[in-house]
Order: sequence, then C-alpha cells, then structure tokens
Amino acid sequence: MIGLDTNVVVRFLAQDDKIQSPIATRLISRLNRDRPGFISSVVLAEITWVLSRAYKTSREDIAKAVEGLLRSAELIVENPDAAYRALGLYQTSNSAEFADALIAQLALLAGAVETVTFDQNAASALSMRRLR
Repeated sequence: MIGLDTNVVVRFLAQDDKIQSPIATRLISRLNRDRPGFISSVVLAEITWVLSRAYKTSREDIAKAVEGLLRSAELIVENPDAAYRALGLYQTSNSAEFADALIAQLALLAGAVETVTFDQNAASALSMRRLR
C-alpha cells in the first residue's frame, strides 16, 4: 500500500499541471488490489476543499469525484462508512461542507453522542450542536 497526499490526488483529478499531473496519473494508474493507494480521511476532506475553493468545482462534480475515489478497487479510503455517509449528507444539502459532514460522521461512528461546533451552517445543515 502507498499513501497518497492531497496534492497527488488533486493533480490526478484536475489534470491541470503539465509536469505533476502526468506523474500523478502514472503513479495512480499503476495501483492495483495488491498494491493499492491509501487515502486518509484528512486527505479526502482536503480534496473537497481544494476542488471547491481553488478550482471552483461544482458540488455535483465534487460528489462524483469523491464517489469515484470511494468506489475504486485500487484505493483504500480510511473509514469508508463515514465517508459514504458524509457523501450522502453532502449530496442532499445545498450548504453542508463535505469536511464538516465527515467530521460529524466520524464522531458518530466513534460513539460520540453529538458533535459541537461554532459553525452555524454546520450546526443547521448537519445536526451538530452549535456552541454559544
């Protein structure tokens, strides 16, 4: 298994850098079930943030990218149950950020009775408790 950093996956997805994108593509195309790539929850959250903020990617296209990563036989995503649940929340919301949904689902699956936040949007969109 080989761990993948955010910038490698983003270069692969965006194909926006004439030097780094082909290198990322070559590496990822060589991954397989016997030698998969590993995407941590942090990397997954960062990917969605970078695609949204830096690339102005639509929510629909971000959801498709995340789903593609989750479904790939050549990739292992840390805590896929939380990631799939977060993806579902992200897809059914107009305002929830994927990273916030992932935070809430990771906490829930770890046994937390609630997730608290100062973020009003996360509180209302994801049933987190807003601290005041």
